[in-house]
Amino acid sequence: MSKIVVLNAKGGVGKSTISMQVVVPYLYTRSQNNIVNYYEFDDENEDSKSFINSKLVNSTQVKVVESNLREVIADIVLKDESMCIDVGANKTTNYFVSSLIDSGMVDAIDLIIIPLADGELDAINAVELYYKIKESQSEVKILFVLNRYNELRNIHSQFDIFLGDKRGFFDTQGLIENIGAQDRNYVTLTDSDTIKYCRSFGTTVWELANLDRDLTGQLREAIKEKRDKQEIKMLSFKKALKGDCELYTKNSLENIFKKIDELIR
Repeated sequence: MSKIVVLNAKGGVGKSTISMQVVVPYLYTRSQNNIVNYYEFDDENEDSKSFINSKLVNSTQVKVVESNLREVIADIVLKDESMCIDVGANKTTNYFVSSLIDSGMVDAIDLIIIPLADGELDAINAVELYYKIKESQSEVKILFVLNRYNELRNIHSQFDIFLGDKRGFFDTQGLIENIGAQDRNYVTLTDSDTIKYCRSFGTTVWELANLDRDLTGQLREAIKEKRDKQEIKMLSFKKALKGDCELYTKNSLENIFKKIDELIR
C-alpha cells in the first residue's frame, strides 16, 4: 500500500491535477484496482470535487488546523491503504511539512512529488521545499514533475530556471544542480486539452482511456438511426476524446508510472 504526497508552496503549479490525473491512476493500477483514498489538505480550494464521476477514488477533505495537524497526519498515514495526499499552497504547505516532519510521519511516506511550472518562483519554491524535507529525512524519495510541458518547445528552454540552459545561448546553471545527484529525478506532464475535457466530465484521462464502451459502434448506430444531431455530435466528441486519452496515457502517463515504480518499488 503506497503513500504519495503532492505539494509545493507555490499555487497554480498543478498539484491537484497531478494528484488526480497521475497519482490516483498509478496507485489504482498498482494495488490490483483497489479504490484509492485521496486526502485533500486545503481550506481554500476543494479541487477533488471536480472529479465527482471518478470511480478510482474516495475523497476526503481535511481541515488544516495547526494545533492538531501532527495528530491528524499520523492518523491518516498510518492507515493500511493506498493513498494520495494533496496539500494546498502557501501556509498550508508550511504547516503540513512542519507537522509531517515533527511527527516523524515523513518516514511513513513512500514518495513526495513536487510539481512545478516554468516560472522562476516555481523552481525556487520546489528546491527550498526539497531541502526542508531532505534535512529531516535524507532517505525519502522525491520526484519533480515539470507540469504543462509544451512538446513543441525544447525542455531546457521551457524549464531553463530549473534545468539550466543546455543550448549554450545563456550561461545559466539550473537550480537542479543544487539538488543531490541521487535526487535529480524529474518527469514531464505534457500539456493537453484531454486533461481539461476529462475534468469537465468529472473524471480522469486514464479512466476515459480505459472506458469499456464501444463508442465507435454507438456512433455508427446513432448515425444510421438518424438520431438528434446534438446526440451524434456528443458521441463523436467522446469517441475522439477517448482516442486522445489512450494516446496521452501511453505517451505521457505510463512513462511517469514507470519512473514512480523505479523510485518506490
